[in-house]
Amino acid sequence: MKKVYIQILFAFMIILTSLNIFAIDDYRRFTKPLDEETKERGKISNSFSDYIPFYSNSVFVNYNISRDSFPQNETSVKISRKNPNRVVAAWRDFRQGVNPANRRVGYSYSTDGGITWSVSKLLDSMLLPGFLKNSDPAVGVDTAGNFYIAVICISNTGALAVYKSTDQGVTFPTAFLIANDGSEDKEFITTDFTDGSPYKNTLYISWTRFSNNTGIKLTKSINGGANWTDAIPISDSQSGGQGSDVAVGIDGELYVTWLSGDFNNDFVMFDKSTNGGNTFGTDMIVTEGLTPSIPISSSNVTFPSISADITSGSGRGNIYITFCDARKGDPDIFLVRSTNRGANWSTPLRINDDEKGNGKLQCWPWIETDDSGNVDIVYFDSRNTTSNTIVEAYLAHSTDQGLSFTNHKLSTVPTPTNQPNNDIRFGDYIGIDSYGGRIVPVWTDERAGGFNQECYTSIVSLPVSISSLNNEQPSDYILNQNYPNPFNPGTVISYQLGSVSNVTIKVYNILGIEVSTLVNTRQNQGMHEVNFNATVNGIALAGGTYFCRLMAEDLLTGEKFTSTRTMILLK
Repeated sequence: MKKVYIQILFAFMIILTSLNIFAIDDYRRFTKPLDEETKERGKISNSFSDYIPFYSNSVFVNYNISRDSFPQNETSVKISRKNPNRVVAAWRDFRQGVNPANRRVGYSYSTDGGITWSVSKLLDSMLLPGFLKNSDPAVGVDTAGNFYIAVICISNTGALAVYKSTDQGVTFPTAFLIANDGSEDKEFITTDFTDGSPYKNTLYISWTRFSNNTGIKLTKSINGGANWTDAIPISDSQSGGQGSDVAVGIDGELYVTWLSGDFNNDFVMFDKSTNGGNTFGTDMIVTEGLTPSIPISSSNVTFPSISADITSGSGRGNIYITFCDARKGDPDIFLVRSTNRGANWSTPLRINDDEKGNGKLQCWPWIETDDSGNVDIVYFDSRNTTSNTIVEAYLAHSTDQGLSFTNHKLSTVPTPTNQPNNDIRFGDYIGIDSYGGRIVPVWTDERAGGFNQECYTSIVSLPVSISSLNNEQPSDYILNQNYPNPFNPGTVISYQLGSVSNVTIKVYNILGIEVSTLVNTRQNQGMHEVNFNATVNGIALAGGTYFCRLMAEDLLTGEKFTSTRTMILLK
């Protein structure tokens, strides 16, 4: 009986095909050349490529955001929580002077989730009278989609300030001087996005004060950056400590981590506030390890970074800290997590997956937890290069609340880490943000040669775990036949993308009614696969004929591709 049933179904498929109700296997190549506007949008001047984005043996696409022949470094990025297509990146910029160094902060914005970027601009330092230089940018955003860039503005010593944009990162016409009571240094900014928090939309900045009542400090604003509190002490000790990072957890709890220690051992510190940053508890040493040697940093530092899970998923309430030390014999990236609001912490998990103790460098990790509870860490890595002063950007991605990670090489070209003078070092940090199905890493990159440091990003699509099956870069768009077929209850659908594309994969029943959306996101060029299980919202689908349709739009050319395959579900 089952054999007769299958024969009837296949006969019906042939009739449908002849009527052209569904086009079977209608893939084709994308051969249309890039138009001049598309070329110009990606054009840079360097010795490696005439145009970017470009492809190499990496499965990702790299994009030069800053696109300026002078050095740019110390990168930061944020995705709007109101409109994830809006993204702002910022960096320390020396286009107005290298010898002597003339520090400024440059920025660019994206309107398509980090695929393409505007021509970079400098923040207007004249908005802060008496402070002609800016440095150490950190990007933030509030619930309304307003962007902020916190900076250290420099006169004789460093002061803390923040620039605000109310047009989704296009311009930053307003600046606020926040703290100028000592030698202020290395700030990071965050916002309370937690539903139900009594402090929701509060802006927080943590930083280090090196003179006049020193230590790790905090300031906050409850009115969109117009006013900020006086410095609130975080660290119990006024000596030691640098590179603080700040995150908000469930119920609006505020978490801060920073680096302390001596010349031989690094201490990753932690403290928290349960009253909106008004006061903090007792400092905690989360972990201790041997101080690493960081040859790409003239100050020989690598800061910790912190993130919290505020989703409704199984990781809700988790806190994650990533850091670098040399406990395994050379600089490695580690992660610790707390499942009880910082009271206890896990044993450090080594994140980079190269051979232990191989003398290679991993450093400068930065972390973010997205709105699905995935954990992402960007870091520098020398595993594939001949020197620890030549590095590549890597992404570590976790879908199981930080219990395990997959490592992905982001860089298409390794970068040297030269610096023209001691005032323009390669930097001390890089950055990442992830939200709304987007992961946007940013890093300092010198592939253009000389001292031409640039702010680079990589186009990363979710889910990262299915982003590519090999390193080949095909030019065809192909939807393969699912396997097994017929199937019961699960089957694998594999497909090939010839370029970075917006991709939708849907399953329809015999009447043409949609029963499931399997993929609806941006994905990279390469081979992909996704699983289909014949259960929708807990209800098993009836046996019969189903159609899988792939729809892709090439983001470089705008061309569209559609292909459909027939699938047989047996019961």
